[in-house]
Amino acid sequence: MNDRRTRIGLGTVQWGVDYGVANRDGRTPPAEVGRILAAGRAAGVRVLDTAALYGEAESVLGAQDLSGLQVVTKTPRYAHAPITAADTDDLKTTLERSLARLRLPAVHGLLAHHADDLLAPGGERLIDALRELRDRGKVARIGVSVYDGAQIDAVLARFTPDLVQLPLNVFDQRLIADGSLARLAALGVDIHVRSVFLQGLLLMSPESAPAFFDPWRERLRAWHAGCAERKVLPQQAALAFVCDLPEVSCCLIGVQNIAQFEEALTGLDTVPRFDAGSFACSDPALLNPVNWRLS
Repeated sequence: MNDRRTRIGLGTVQWGVDYGVANRDGRTPPAEVGRILAAGRAAGVRVLDTAALYGEAESVLGAQDLSGLQVVTKTPRYAHAPITAADTDDLKTTLERSLARLRLPAVHGLLAHHADDLLAPGGERLIDALRELRDRGKVARIGVSVYDGAQIDAVLARFTPDLVQLPLNVFDQRLIADGSLARLAALGVDIHVRSVFLQGLLLMSPESAPAFFDPWRERLRAWHAGCAERKVLPQQAALAFVCDLPEVSCCLIGVQNIAQFEEALTGLDTVPRFDAGSFACSDPALLNPVNWRLS
């Protein structure tokens, strides 16, 4: 259990845009980003997850010391079909722009931000472009961000990525149950997990969650009661559950300030193994924030 910290990576979306149901403070100031990165490096954090679509996140990172850190960024979205040669040119141009913003000659990873782009007619053009960028040394690993097992199956039918980013948390255990996690690991794919805190919902007081979550309020209460019974904080329990999955190479968390980062990691390596099977849910209305109606 003492290697949990080494599996932690930092998401950066909230450093570039206002993001998260529990976010009350807006974007993280660049100076605070610097403090978080320094603390993260000292704690063994190695992975930073960003994207061209995350507002100013790449530029904010580019103003920081990124030595020793593995940056993973993402492609634009191509919400049309068929995928054309112009789209592959745009993908390459966007990466060059990302590298300029990050002030890096290359990145550790480049992910297709939307798996459906790779699955659209002509999607093989984007896969070929990703491979070309890897061959040219612009990226070390190529892959895709996915939402569910069906997307994973469809992607694997086209190519085997080096890296897959996917959602998983104590409520959302679908990719464990359907065997997707084990299948990717068996292929040697690096698995980066996002949504560990379900955009902060798992950390919120059940009574303070927006009215949209009324149908699941009892589930939230049970989650917090379970943490209290085990004498662990919700963030510690949520992180421990994901970090202890042997298939997972990186557990991405989003923090807005240094206090949140330190709180998340405090005592993490000593938290007893957390059995979260009883909290699993299959309702996409809860598990996919795209479906949330908060206003």
